[in-house]
Amino acid sequence: MTQFNLKNGTALAYRRLQTEDASQLQAFNRDLSKRSRDLFSPHSYSDETVAKIAARSQSDEDRAYIALDGEKIVAYFFLWWYQTSYPILGLGIADEYQGQGLGPQIMARLIEDGKQSGCDAIELTTALDNKRAFGIYEKVGFKCLGQVDNIDGDGRHIPEWHLFYPFKPNVTPTPKNS
Repeated sequence: MTQFNLKNGTALAYRRLQTEDASQLQAFNRDLSKRSRDLFSPHSYSDETVAKIAARSQSDEDRAYIALDGEKIVAYFFLWWYQTSYPILGLGIADEYQGQGLGPQIMARLIEDGKQSGCDAIELTTALDNKRAFGIYEKVGFKCLGQVDNIDGDGRHIPEWHLFYPFKPNVTPTPKNS
């Protein structure tokens, strides 16, 4: 699968993040509304950080993707520590593309990557008031394990929901603070 199809009929190409996408990824972050940036700030978007994220994706330490409408990045999504037992999932969607059915398709792509890697489970955290995303996560099979104190991309400590998607029976999630 190399494209996602939105409810409005728009087809979006997607591919792995590459080093040359750095300035576009920074623009994606800048163009998000304050609310979307508050909900999705997995890391800083400095030149150094974005270069490291792209390099980790290219080396397959992480699976980082972008979805494109033409040349514009409209979604950024990933499985960090892809080669480990418990990769961490994250996804952000540009405001004008939210509510178009993109989230579940992204989740399916990342879950398939997790299955193919042989990991035990996928974990994620989400803001306590991110009801739309929380509903999508539960619908695709993630289980809520409770609240955790997470460090946001800008260094703030934020209480979030900790969710877990096991691939194997009797898998125990990694311990988190509560």
